[in-house]
Amino acid sequence: MITDVLIIGNGPAGLASAITLRQHGASVAVVHRPAVEVIRAGESLAASARHSLMELDLWNDFLAAEHPSCYGNASCWGDDRLFFYDFIQSSFGEGWYVNRTAFQSMMLQKALAAGVKFIETNRAFSIEREGGCWKYTEGYSYIHAEKIIDASGRNSCLSRQLGIKRIRADNQIAVVSLLASSNPLSSQQSLIEAVPDGWWYVSEGGGGKAVRIFFTDPDLHDRADWSDPLYWNRKSMQTRFVKHRVPVTRYSDVFPPQYTSAGSHHLESYVGEGWLAAGDAACAFDPLSSHGIAFALRSGIDAGLAAKDELAGISTAGNYYDQKIRLAFRLYEEQRADLYRKETRWADHPYWVRRHEEQRPAVTESSILTE
Repeated sequence: MITDVLIIGNGPAGLASAITLRQHGASVAVVHRPAVEVIRAGESLAASARHSLMELDLWNDFLAAEHPSCYGNASCWGDDRLFFYDFIQSSFGEGWYVNRTAFQSMMLQKALAAGVKFIETNRAFSIEREGGCWKYTEGYSYIHAEKIIDASGRNSCLSRQLGIKRIRADNQIAVVSLLASSNPLSSQQSLIEAVPDGWWYVSEGGGGKAVRIFFTDPDLHDRADWSDPLYWNRKSMQTRFVKHRVPVTRYSDVFPPQYTSAGSHHLESYVGEGWLAAGDAACAFDPLSSHGIAFALRSGIDAGLAAKDELAGISTAGNYYDQKIRLAFRLYEEQRADLYRKETRWADHPYWVRRHEEQRPAVTESSILTE
């Protein structure tokens, strides 16, 4: 197969790139892994993402899906009291609790209708530069492409194969619990609560469900406790507000807790000869920033536009994209540092000490004990 652009990954960033490229007439193939069953409920989308959805001609489809609105959040952060922030104070308005399955399906259908080719694989593959183009090899199958966009998420498949250095700010993980109740409490505000060894996030999960996530560092808990749902329920009972929002006497686990990487990291370079990285493959944000899906859409669109310009012979397009992502990550780092500095109640606890250090050495891949 020969294509203008090969995209690795079919998440929001990869699909945004694919749709954008097809809007400009480029041929596109997307290589992706089979879908994995993970808890996706409770993810939010900032109101600012509306502009990206409009660029992708998906705004009306998004509204038709009727994702529940998120009108604000409540937080116990830097103070024992609970503070409320109403999104009506924002120029963008309210955000949304996204049904990730429906959101993914919406983008996938748009890409298919635009003529994007999809190739599902669970086999090992290799990518190499050959004659000024890229050659993707999987068994006896080959794809030749002028450009590659790595949208493979935090695994950063292409950067790993190319040896591009990935720099981590921390090792934070998320413990995700999907809870259900026959008599659920209803709220259209998310809840954030800081505790000595991390912080909690609670949001609506739809259909009488709630999502409870604990963000922490893996070395702060005994390995024997990680697989024990009762351990996380007991920890939630030690909170000031979370225990009332999703009381363990009222809610039960739908699935065992799931664990995922939730730290900050970025690539040393976001572009190279014939390739670009987008979404989490380029840089991943702490969920506290609420940038995830919105950044995936924006960077996916921008990566698609840069690839389109490079195909047209505009050699500066990649460098411009690289500078744009560097600026976005630098602004994020400043915002993240400011948010964590506001919590001073447990300044001597390892979790907060690590985040209050003004100059901490970068964590490289080789120093990671737990992914």
